[in-house]
This record gives sequence, structure tokens and C-alpha cells, in this order.
Amino acid sequence: MPSEPTRLAGMRPITVGLIEKCLARPGGQSWGSPLVVALGARGTGKTALLREISDRCADVPHAQVDFEKEDWGNIEPRELLGHLAFELSRHWRQFGRIAFPRLWLCMLVVGSPVEIGDRRLALRKLREVLAQNQPLEQNREAVVDVVRLAGGIGGQSTPGWPEATDLLLRGLSWYDRRRLLGKIKGLPASSGSREDFLIEIARWAQGDEDDRSAADATFCDAFLADLRRAYSGVNRARRTLNAAVLLDNTHTPGGQAFLRVLAEARRRAGTEHDPLAVFATSRGWNPDWNESWHPPTASGVDEPERRRPSTERTNGLSWPRPRTASDVDDDWAGPAPAHGRWWPWYLIELGTLSQDDTVDLAVVHDIHPTSRLPGFVHRLTDGHPGATTEVLDLIARTYDRSNPTSLRSVFHLEFPRLREYLLQDFPASSREDLITASAAQDVEILFHREILSLQMPAGEGALFKTLSDNLWLCAEPGEGRYALHPLLRRVLLGELAARADDHDLNWDRVHTLCRDFYERNGRAVSARYHDLALGNVADAVGHLRKPFDGELDVRQAQAWLAELDQITAAPNRLDKTAEPYDQVQAHAGQWADELDSTLAWLLVSLWLARDPLGDPGGTLDSTIESSFHHLAQGRGRGSMLLHERAERYR
Repeated sequence: MPSEPTRLAGMRPITVGLIEKCLARPGGQSWGSPLVVALGARGTGKTALLREISDRCADVPHAQVDFEKEDWGNIEPRELLGHLAFELSRHWRQFGRIAFPRLWLCMLVVGSPVEIGDRRLALRKLREVLAQNQPLEQNREAVVDVVRLAGGIGGQSTPGWPEATDLLLRGLSWYDRRRLLGKIKGLPASSGSREDFLIEIARWAQGDEDDRSAADATFCDAFLADLRRAYSGVNRARRTLNAAVLLDNTHTPGGQAFLRVLAEARRRAGTEHDPLAVFATSRGWNPDWNESWHPPTASGVDEPERRRPSTERTNGLSWPRPRTASDVDDDWAGPAPAHGRWWPWYLIELGTLSQDDTVDLAVVHDIHPTSRLPGFVHRLTDGHPGATTEVLDLIARTYDRSNPTSLRSVFHLEFPRLREYLLQDFPASSREDLITASAAQDVEILFHREILSLQMPAGEGALFKTLSDNLWLCAEPGEGRYALHPLLRRVLLGELAARADDHDLNWDRVHTLCRDFYERNGRAVSARYHDLALGNVADAVGHLRKPFDGELDVRQAQAWLAELDQITAAPNRLDKTAEPYDQVQAHAGQWADELDSTLAWLLVSLWLARDPLGDPGGTLDSTIESSFHHLAQGRGRGSMLLHERAERYR
């Protein structure tokens, strides 16, 4: 299965409107574009989105990095800054060539063979490096000319040394040199020796974690200072759009570290904005966003009414969830850039296509928009972009329109690749637990050891964290209830159904454990859900029959329909090659009582219809409609709700 959809749907507010806002330079000035990050689980279109943004930035100075390629998952921020600067310093037709003298000077010192333990020897070697115009960093074939960038250093002397170091120290706009350099006792806290300062940068790069962080901060300050200088003076007229940096898969340690360093450098700069638009993607939640953003996999139940003060801005919203593509136009409305409204982050959640988006993609695959196929695909994939694209492609190549039941084979043909693709985020030790946990409607089962025998050493917390970190959880706002992503759960249920009869936690065993647990705890509806998963139609019918001993008022009818919806959402492992009507006839059975018979037929028909593979042709709609109408007869005021529900299947 491809890792990303090949065509985006519903992303125009991002790929057109948002990009134009972030690249714009109103009045020829930098205004403080936030770091834009698109979030989503595997296959939700993040890389495809970045690819389209890259196309839009083709004529603008831009650089692109994928942290899951080229062993960059743990890259140091200063090393990455060198790569970005090297790409941005290419010649761009309108914008010319952007120079990075401060950054190259920092890299020259760190990448040179300088013995930092001996000051006198270090100074001599620094001058030799500058004089010899050695490469600015290791493993780079082509480097920017040190003589040109560092201010005229050349020959066997170093006449440009003071100018170059002054350029570095003056251009970094140090927010507090004492705080940055005070812990270095050998360096004066005021102006200090230029050579000593550069030697200390090299020392930091080889020091402990705090020292390396100081070096990263220095490099990032230099990088942004060079960009600000490149867009000032005579260059301002021709450099009409901001430069762009595109970062894919920033959930990696290297990606998170770089975003943190960049955000902190922008905070230090304050109102001295830089001409850089940053677009990133992430397959996981970054803890740095917790100050002002609400994780998409958090319910918010334990969130206090008044959050701690934050210097970050989210358009006046209190701890919002990541925005959706449909929010972007409103969030960025107005002629002026929204620096005062979003800073330093703007988070966008990807992951679910609407039915209209699915129809648009179906048309691309020559599937008629008014046919049942787009609706079937949307239900099967739950709007997951990558799976939707793949299934539509498979249908376009293999579907027999004269036989609607053949749609059932689509999922089974795609299942092996889909399984391996979705489960690669989970270690082998957790997959068996995850398969078992898929039996329940939500992940509550993870926290009941009498049901689930966890194999992971850290228990349910580790598995829950893995699901949350990889954005495979769906949270019910304010309810403290979490469920697996529907597509992931469908794949896991397929694995559960495939377990052998002698497996300790096969389909029947797991659903029986769940049913008995809920029964003991007085949760009858949840127990009947698992009864139906076991094929026990009689107990489910017995529960649903109780309100029909008399008339139904509106409240009773609403409650009954809610219970019906919950029970019939139960998974099944029925034969997908049999005709749907034959399946209903076989499982509904024969009943002496007419009401019981009607309930049984309605229950089983809905059970199959709720499964996208159970009745893809909609052949059971008429049975469901007539059953609702029949149940509604003579049932009092509540019967109107049953008649209304019947109309959905007309």
C-alpha cells in the first residue's frame, strides 16, 4: 500500500490560501509567520501535502528535508541548519543567491581541525583554516566560498578576521550575552576576544548536553540573522516572497529537536522577525505544543478550568485542538498576516476525508459520483486518505459492476498490505495485545487485566501511549472515552477473527470475557454488543424487546434507538461470500412471537448493514425499513421516531 495518497482532496485552503499568507511580505516586511505543522497518522496525506507545497514553492528559495530518510532521524540541529542553508543559498532566478556568512563561520570553526584544549594552538589553526579556505563542514563536496562570505579572508594573512567575527557577533542580536556565555569563565563577559568566542563555539559543540544546546542556539541565531540581512537593503525589492523550509516527519528526535531550537530562536528575536515560512509534518504529538494546544488524542476531562498563562497565541481560543483544513480560511481571514493571532505554532490535523472528498477522488478514478461506490469506500476506509486512494484504484481495476457482492473481495485483496502498513508503528510484543483489545468498543479493555493478559512489560500504559503518540486514538471530547481509529480497528478485528480455535484468546473467548465482564458490572447494553458479536441473537432480542410491552414515549424511543445503534455496531466474522438476505434468514431464525421475529430480522439486518462488507449493495434496506415501520405501529408518541428512522433506508 502506498504510504500517502497520490492526490489530495479538501486541502485547497492549505495548499493555496495558507501558503500564500505565509510566503507573503506585505510592504516588503517580515511579519512573523508561525511554524505550520500538519499532524496525522500513517497514510493521512502529510507527505502528499508537503509535495504539493513544494510544487507551489518551486520558484521561491526553499529547502526540503525528510527526517525518516538519509539517517536524519537523530540529526543535530546545527548540522541540519548547514544543509538548509546550503540548499537556500543556491541561485534562484528572481531572488539571486542568499548568503549565510555568520552560519558558515560557525560551521567553519566547528568543522575544522581545531585543538580546543590549547588556546594558542587553537588560534593558529583557526587562522590556517581561514587562510587555506578549507571545507566548511565534513562530507560536503561543494561549499560556499569562505573568502567571499567571511569578508575577504585570503592569502597567508588574515586581514578579514576582525570583520568576519564582528559580522557574526554584531548580526546575531544577542538577547543576553551574559546568560549565553557567562558560564564560560575563561571568556570575558563583555565584548571578549573574537577568537576566544569562536573557540568557545567549537568547545560547546564537543561538550555536554547543555553546551551542545548552546552551540545549536548560536547556529540558529546565525542562520536567522543571515536570512534577515539577506532580505534587507537593496535586496528587499527583488525578494518579494519569504524563503520556505519544508520538513517531513518531524516526530523523530531530530525533527522535534530542530523545531524546538527554531521556536526558541524566534522567541529570543522577539519582534525582529525573519523572512522564513516553515511547513512541517508529524506522525506524533510534540510535547512542546502542550503549553497552548490540545492533543487530538486527549479528552480534556482532567483539564482545569483556568490554564496557566501562555505567551503563545492561538487566535483567542483556549487550548484548542489542531485545526482542520476547513478551519483555515476563517483562521487566516483578512488582508493582513495573522502574526498577532497565531504564534509560534499553527497546527493542522489531517486524517479524515469527507464524503464529498471521497466522491471527488472517485471521479478521478472514473467512478460515477452518484453510484453507491463512493459511499461504500468511505464507510470501508472511514475516510482514511491513503486507504481510500488504494481501494478506489483497486475498484477501478477489478470491480465487476454486474455483481455488487464482488465489492466484498476488495478489502480481502487489500488486507495483507494494509495490515503490514498500519501495524508497522507497533512493536511485535504489543501487536497481540492490540489485536485482543480490538474486540471492545473502546480502549477501556486495556485497563482490565481480567480480560486482557498484557504481554508488554510496561502494561497497558505503554500500549496506550503508543496508540496516542502515533495518533491512532480517537477521543470523545469531555467524556474520557477513547476508541481505536476505525480503520486500524477493522484491520485488527480481521486478525482476531483469523486466530485459530485453540488460541487462548480467539474470537469467541475474547468476546465471552468481555460480555461476562460487562454483565457483572451492570452494563447490559455493552454485554449484548458482545453477545451479538458471538452470534447470540436471542439475548440481544430479549433485551431490546422490553420497552415494547407497552407504549413508547419520545424519551423511551430515543433511548431504545441509541441502544439498538450500540448493539448493532458489533463486529462480525460472517461469511462474506454468502448473499446478505440468506445471512439474515440463517441468523434471525424462526420465532413463534411476531414481535420477536420482527426484532430479530431488524437486529440482524442492521448488524450486517453496519458492516461495509456485509451488504455493499444495500439489498437489506427494504427489510430494515419495513421492520421499523412494523415495530412503530400502535406504539404511542415514540413511534414517530421509529418511522423517521425507517425513512433513512427508503
